[in-house]
Amino acid sequence: MGENVQTIQNDENALDRLYRIIKNVKSRLDILVGIDGLILLGSYPEFSELCERLKQQGGTIRSIIKNPTQNYPDFQFIFKSFTEIKQLDNIRGIVATSESEYIRLNCDTAGTTVLDGIYSNSEDLLLASHAYFEALYSNAATFNTHNVVTVDDIDLNEVSPLPPSALRFEIDKKIADRLSYFIDISEFINIYSSIGGMLFEFQNYFENFDSIIAKEKNGLHSGIRWLTSIRNKNDIDLIKSLAKRGIKIRHINEKPAFDFAMSDRFFASTIERINDGRMVIDNLFLNDDQANLSFYNIIFEKLWKNGIDYEERLNEIENKADDKIDILYDSNDVMHRIYELFALAKNEILIILPSINGFYRSELEGGFRMLNELGFKGVKLRVLTIPDSENTKETNKIKSKYQNIAFKDLEPTMASFNRILVFDNKTTVVWEVVDDDQQKFTQALGMAVFIESLKTSETITVIFNNLWNQSEIHRRLKDAHEKLKGQGKMQSRFMDLVAHELRTPLQSILGITEILKNEIKDNDQNFLLRIAISNAKKLHRLSENILDITRLEGNILYLNKERFSFNQLVTYVITDFVNNIEYNKFITFEYRNFDKEYFVFADKFRVSQVIQNLIDNSMRFVRNRGKIILTLGEKRVHSIDVVELSVTDDGESLKPEILTRLFTKFASDSYYGAGIGLYLCKKIIEAHGGRIWAKNNHDMKGCTFSFGIPQTGT
Repeated sequence: MGENVQTIQNDENALDRLYRIIKNVKSRLDILVGIDGLILLGSYPEFSELCERLKQQGGTIRSIIKNPTQNYPDFQFIFKSFTEIKQLDNIRGIVATSESEYIRLNCDTAGTTVLDGIYSNSEDLLLASHAYFEALYSNAATFNTHNVVTVDDIDLNEVSPLPPSALRFEIDKKIADRLSYFIDISEFINIYSSIGGMLFEFQNYFENFDSIIAKEKNGLHSGIRWLTSIRNKNDIDLIKSLAKRGIKIRHINEKPAFDFAMSDRFFASTIERINDGRMVIDNLFLNDDQANLSFYNIIFEKLWKNGIDYEERLNEIENKADDKIDILYDSNDVMHRIYELFALAKNEILIILPSINGFYRSELEGGFRMLNELGFKGVKLRVLTIPDSENTKETNKIKSKYQNIAFKDLEPTMASFNRILVFDNKTTVVWEVVDDDQQKFTQALGMAVFIESLKTSETITVIFNNLWNQSEIHRRLKDAHEKLKGQGKMQSRFMDLVAHELRTPLQSILGITEILKNEIKDNDQNFLLRIAISNAKKLHRLSENILDITRLEGNILYLNKERFSFNQLVTYVITDFVNNIEYNKFITFEYRNFDKEYFVFADKFRVSQVIQNLIDNSMRFVRNRGKIILTLGEKRVHSIDVVELSVTDDGESLKPEILTRLFTKFASDSYYGAGIGLYLCKKIIEAHGGRIWAKNNHDMKGCTFSFGIPQTGT
């Protein structure tokens, strides 16, 4: 079989390729496995069976793994598959090398899917891969299967020392000095890094680079070659600045797995992370081993040959349609990308931070501090966040520390688990929160969508400005409410004012987004617009509910009664929920007693409001997974035929203190709602001559809301 290199793209049979390599091993297999790789392999017993068969045939399997700190017993059978195990941090995916074949598989963060990879039997690549594994293996720590620790817990005095040619430095002046030394004594420098790494080097070592360029002009140095992935218009200024200085730059499509640099004397690599709002270096790795240098030189030269000149890439970016979407699944990668966007921002950064935990997390992790520093450089900073009604003094104290950041509060009803950022009206980032209780960004936050689109950014900016202005209206109305508290008639007027004030900006938001939705054909952009429309409709329903309550309490709400099928109305409302962007597909609906059709004489729109409120209430408490049961029935009460609908869920039960005042105005113990939906339901049902009630289920899991209305009306 001739030499070849094959790209693996979402290949469902990617693991079969790995299994074939193991079957073909003659004596030894070297394998790198990250946590994502361990989880993936742990789901397929074939891997361990093949490894055991190889060991029985006299083969050896050397492995370097990322030491797991959770679910350790689940990986025991994988560890037993290896003959030798060592550990290193920052290992991802699966990389396996035999005598004749090489494979690299990149997995998603959850370790459930192979995203992409490379297979090859090229002798050059095999030689380089073996050298790379040996370099890592010689510097890796011994893995102790009886004592699981994190890398930070390892006592470096108990780990076998690194060879004299490999030095590690903690975060201090030594790292900066050694990097300067690496640059200054070089005869040539080749660098392979992300834009973030390029920005870091440019900010800290531009004087050293200028010195090298001067040497190159005098024939005393071969200059600097830099490989990076130039992604979008945000990167252009930095690339042009470095190229203007005389640095040779080429673009490659693939983002570097890790940054490295090499000269005629040394190979250098750093491990970076975000801490307290800054990018810092944890370790510097310098190595003067010639085999290692040869290995990375082969990699760099092949990448350089396959890259394109930076001017060609900039021309592509400047002339192409302004529409690019990137999805990053690793929270560390997302953090680095966000850091780059912060550092490159020139005019304005808008942030929607719709969670109070996210607000405190940004303070603890140094996010606000970094933003405030950008303010000194002339960047305008505005943040919309959720207020903490129980700790107003604390949140105000935090906000007062950052004079360059303008804060305003969102309505508590807009709390969600996704944050939105807009940079210079060019780049929009939607970042999901997977565990809002965590204090660290990398543990709390997950996948992020990066959208390079002027249309999308302008749309989100319009929505942001409407919410910003709405927040000011809300603040003024809230101040007015404090003055009117305790005066029933004045309070009703206040609520009516709130609803009318909300209507104007909401109608503007809904109108703009609906127009854009019809014009934009891109599915991902359309998805974001649907989210914006859905949230705007929520606020619209809130304002309409307030107006309805005002009308009910003023006895000016008129019912437009008609005869209609109650079954069909319920089915229509559920279908509308299922088709909504916020519907969770893991929530199922079950219909009971719908085989018989029930007719009522009532206000169809008002009754649908009641059903919508009850379904929305159940979906909130079921959350991510569960079942909602809808049961129809009829009974005779005081010589009147009544149709009843019950909505039963298996989510959270109602707290006793809430159950007793459930249908009163503003009854709520969370940020799930404003506490007016059920109050409105009660008023509507009573206006029809019916009644509404709720109870916890007998098994104490979930609750049931029911209401009944006369079939003939009153």
